[in-house]
Amino acid sequence: MHPRSVLRKALRDAVSAAPEFSGVTVLKAWVNNVDPKALPAFGVFTPRELSRKSDATQVLRATDVVVQYRCEGIEDLEDNLDDVSALIEALVLPVLADHGEGDHQLESTDIDMSGEGSRRIGKLNMTFRAVRFTPEGLPA
Repeated sequence: MHPRSVLRKALRDAVSAAPEFSGVTVLKAWVNNVDPKALPAFGVFTPRELSRKSDATQVLRATDVVVQYRCEGIEDLEDNLDDVSALIEALVLPVLADHGEGDHQLESTDIDMSGEGSRRIGKLNMTFRAVRFTPEGLPA
């Protein structure tokens, strides 16, 4: 299994095992429009990996790991997403440390809200960076 696949599964397992995420829908593939009946929902994705030679035989691979979370709410939606982001960060960083060989960190947190009235959707996007080294020509 490819290291990115292993990492995504480990992160999904870590987040979904937390009591705070009990009953939250886990998505393996993210679509722009998630059925409101499936909310709250989260997914873990690795949309980009940057590679560069670190020495004559090794390649540094910096993978963007994105955790996305969606929920519905009216009151205190942004406060709720702030709390969720703190939980996700605490769950994700130890997994990244176990799977990486170098730098791992939270790069950015973005919160967005859409909708009006009784149907407001909160969107949380957290981008982490995980670094590993591989022999040249062997990405896995």
